[in-house]
Amino acid sequence: MLRHLKNLEGYILSLTFVSLALIATVQVLCRYVFNYSFTWFEEGGRYIGIFATFLGASLAVKKGTHFSTEVLSGFLSPKARRVQRAFIGLICGSFLSILAFYGFRLVLKQYGFGTTTPTIEMPMYIAYLPIPVFCSIMALRFFKSIVDAIRGDEPLSGSSEDANIAGKASML
Repeated sequence: MLRHLKNLEGYILSLTFVSLALIATVQVLCRYVFNYSFTWFEEGGRYIGIFATFLGASLAVKKGTHFSTEVLSGFLSPKARRVQRAFIGLICGSFLSILAFYGFRLVLKQYGFGTTTPTIEMPMYIAYLPIPVFCSIMALRFFKSIVDAIRGDEPLSGSSEDANIAGKASML
């Protein structure tokens, strides 16, 4: 059960992409075959896409598969690489913390205004909620990377192909 709980983000992201594909398929089918269009499909797809974007970014931070440039890392000593990782974690974690703070402020304002989305009539604060929630999670993961760098733990890497490319580049 714990293994499934650990992979919950991946399952949710998969379901999100499947629902986006299903919504798009049904909308296209209805529009061109039945000459009927659901007005809420576009808006629903937009908010699901925003949710998927921030969930995917959070998952990429967790797995260490975010885009990164490692040209400088190949020339640094192991200790300097740990310092670099800690510094990058501090910068990214700080930026995402600020983004989460202002995102939560925006969510609270939207909650106070009581506005809803035009078509679905979902409370607007729910539409904005993925931004501060997933930015907070990403910030915590970047701050954890600082602790890992200080302890000397190796960072998570992407696929084995990425690791092979990075290994070949560091040999140059």
